[in-house]
Amino acid sequence: MNLPLSAADFDLLREYLRRTAGLEFDEGRRASLAGIIDERRRASCAPDVASYLDLLAAAGGGQERQRLLDAVTIQETHFHRARPQIEALRTQILPEVLGRAADEGRQVLVWSAGCSTGEEPFTLAMLMLEVAHRMSSPPAMRVLGTDVSTAALQVAGAATYSGRTIDLAEPDAVDRWLVREGDGTYVVKDEVRRLVDFAHHNLVTDPPPLAAHSVDLVVCRHVTIYFSRDTTRSLVGRFRDVLSPSGWLLMGPAESLWQVSDAFALQAVGEAFAYRAAADPRRRAAVANGPAQGSASGAASRPVRAPAQVAAPPIRRPRPPAPAQPAAGVPATKPAPRTSQTRSRPVPAVIADHGAAMIDSAQAAFDTGAYALAAQLATDTLALDPVSSAAYLLLGHARLNQGDNSGAVEPLQRAVYLDPSAGHAHFLLAVALSAMGRSKQAAPAYRAAATTLPGVPAETVRRMLDGRRLAELVQLCRRLADEAEAGADPIRRGA
Repeated sequence: MNLPLSAADFDLLREYLRRTAGLEFDEGRRASLAGIIDERRRASCAPDVASYLDLLAAAGGGQERQRLLDAVTIQETHFHRARPQIEALRTQILPEVLGRAADEGRQVLVWSAGCSTGEEPFTLAMLMLEVAHRMSSPPAMRVLGTDVSTAALQVAGAATYSGRTIDLAEPDAVDRWLVREGDGTYVVKDEVRRLVDFAHHNLVTDPPPLAAHSVDLVVCRHVTIYFSRDTTRSLVGRFRDVLSPSGWLLMGPAESLWQVSDAFALQAVGEAFAYRAAADPRRRAAVANGPAQGSASGAASRPVRAPAQVAAPPIRRPRPPAPAQPAAGVPATKPAPRTSQTRSRPVPAVIADHGAAMIDSAQAAFDTGAYALAAQLATDTLALDPVSSAAYLLLGHARLNQGDNSGAVEPLQRAVYLDPSAGHAHFLLAVALSAMGRSKQAAPAYRAAATTLPGVPAETVRRMLDGRRLAELVQLCRRLADEAEAGADPIRRGA
């Protein structure tokens, strides 16, 4: 039986994790950390938490420090995660990057920072190969995946996968780039693995593993969302240092929360968003005007600085044998919340059935990244049923993913008014308000999300979390509410 973690010991532990790994843990993680720290304390024969932390700080504590980090970090991901971003990489970002490198006769260098068990860097390599196969003279290419967890890197090095990560991958990519083994697992093909190296790296305490101005693309998704604001600010600065002047930074869809550096500007790329250095407006204009002609067939061509040499030796992998207008049909005043005593004019069954079918179609469009279509279908649903909280939520979520924060607020406000238990709607409303700088209004929305998210259906939460755990999101909402109430601005989109 695990010993409880006292308040004093919990403060000691989370301060250690904050200082050494940049990780933030609130009271909601106290119970889970109690189990982890008790197991590690007993395994290392430390009599109490303070003694265990002293052991970690000692000269010979490196191995145990790594074991603790492996235990407290969440390592969950899958191939082709966040499809709108994958399409942006496939159709715009990587063609431009590879085309420029081909024209300059140099190697493309991509850094997957916080790569977990390897699905992300392997996905990047697959996409790069797709682009390269369309080019007459593709450049040399390399992907470096780094992570703080040695356990995750061992999985990445084996390049063998099964279960959810395969189920959520693009089927065509599985057929093309992975080989099914007799035991039902899938092994990444040599053609992909040759492009990818892995290295152990702590994003918070270690210097960048790559030389200044040498990187064409940094991908760091679903990592900084649990870092403190100051930690994220420092990390984003280091990303800027290693990126070439025309380099790209791609973060998770919710991590615009943590864009706190004026060195980058947010840029729409198809249905997704990415960051580029803010100093050179000509670069943004060139992308907006479409691919330039160059010697690389099917790819854009714009000059950037050639990469320098990689500074840190990698761990080698083993080889195998304009804002939207208010939607039509949205009532001008707030409807009454839907309860057993209200809604005196029920929607006829045939209309309700049709509306449910339209919601299903809107959700399917949303899941494939067709946000404009999802918004239109949600709007059409509201014309039939103007008190459909699900339609308001989808409309708001679609607008939010299109970058229309102000247009997302009203439908999300109506969604939570109609269904106060919709934790996912509270969370999205908070994100939209924060993105507009309305942190004081966002605070109660984050607080409501933390309270109501545990009651949201599992499938709905799975769609929204994209691999993160519910308890982690609840923890995040509480912390963002605290920061907003204290006067901090949790989101500075494009700052």
